[in-house]
Amino acid sequence: MTFAPLGTDWLSPERLDRLYEVERSAHPYPWSRETLASSLQPPYWGEVLLVEDGGALGFCLFQQVLDEVTLMNLCVVPTRQGSGLGRALLERGLESARARGARFCYLEVRAGNAAAVGLYRKLGFQEDGRRKGYYPGGAGREDAVLMSQALD
Repeated sequence: MTFAPLGTDWLSPERLDRLYEVERSAHPYPWSRETLASSLQPPYWGEVLLVEDGGALGFCLFQQVLDEVTLMNLCVVPTRQGSGLGRALLERGLESARARGARFCYLEVRAGNAAAVGLYRKLGFQEDGRRKGYYPGGAGREDAVLMSQALD
């Protein structure tokens, strides 16, 4: 697997298009292209998993404030979901967070996304609470599960 830092060098139209295609394919309610672009600039940082032609199979984005990071986005193209790429991206991101001095990581995830909740639990995240009706859903709203992990 080839990882690369995710940052402002991904703001060129061609590279941003590659990331946005991953985002659109991976999420039922994807971020806008503009939101994704704004998340490639400080205080955000992340990792992208590359293939030989420079395309992206997935990425993760974090925001750091002092010694806390929040996982803002983690996505993998649907054809490769369930193959361990999400885990590899998240583990790489958490390593980077520790190297940046982070002591805690927070995230929120759709309550109905059992695969993601399971991954986070396997990697040591615990459920801290829920935000009722936080995410848009097909038949109304869906809860967000709030999770955290100490990184030391």
